Amino acid sequence: MSPFGLSPEQLAERKLHLQAGDAGKVMEGRYHEVWERFQPDYQPEDLSGEFRVQLGSYTEPLGLWWTEKQTGRPVVYYSDNPLLRHIWQALTGCEAQPELQVSQDYPFMACNLDALTVTPQGQRAVLDAKHVGRLGEAEILRYTPAGVWQATVVGTDWWGLACIVGNRWEPPIFQAVDPLYQAELIARARECWALIAARVEPEDRTEPVPPPKPQPKLRQINLDLLAHEDRPNWAGEFQRLARTFAETKGAFDLHAITRENIKQLIPEDIGLVKLGLVRFKRDNRGVSISLEKGADQ
Repeated sequence: MSPFGLSPEQLAERKLHLQAGDAGKVMEGRYHEVWERFQPDYQPEDLSGEFRVQLGSYTEPLGLWWTEKQTGRPVVYYSDNPLLRHIWQALTGCEAQPELQVSQDYPFMACNLDALTVTPQGQRAVLDAKHVGRLGEAEILRYTPAGVWQATVVGTDWWGLACIVGNRWEPPIFQAVDPLYQAELIARARECWALIAARVEPEDRTEPVPPPKPQPKLRQINLDLLAHEDRPNWAGEFQRLARTFAETKGAFDLHAITRENIKQLIPEDIGLVKLGLVRFKRDNRGVSISLEKGADQ
């Protein structure tokens, strides 16, 4: 096998299934381009001389190892490239797994998996390693079809991107699989594969399906670790409110306990009790206890 790409055996294996690289074309309705990949005279583009492609390949194990190191969450690496497997072994002491994964539920769908991990909340997720110049909404949208495809093949509800942006590592971005988008992806993949299997040259579909808008990446800020000049402009007001929140928690808890005690105390055949500013009311909607000002309403 060449260290720069897939072996002839792997290329042949790729013609037995639709791959994650086909996902974007499938969702855009470009069935004919997908069909061309399965023709006997098809020659894949030689990317061994593309530096940016090779850079992304050889920073893959480094980026995934660094992701595991920085997040503290396990990363299982998948690769058939002997050099990348050796790098992963040297970095982690662990063996890489075979990268070709075929869906058990949809055997016409397969992918060359980069990694598996878990989200910060503990959900199992596929992880795609990338080395990019920038990372924003446009990049997430571009990788969504392949991400959802890989999650479908492996059987996870989450997919993620582990990116090196320029010379900077970024924490992984995770996206939940949109079930409606996934259902359309599977339906279109099945339709496209049926034409390929029947050796019918397909026409392109006219209605592309755009990927769903990315879910926002929620930031985490520890104000205790930030110098005053580095804090956001709302930090001062948050500090005041947080102090009040902490100081009144005891009164809040006592208030809640007292409310429940009053509910238990008043007999069930009484609908209204008033004492000073306190008003107890029971009706078909339940029980309410409130403070009021002034005379009866």
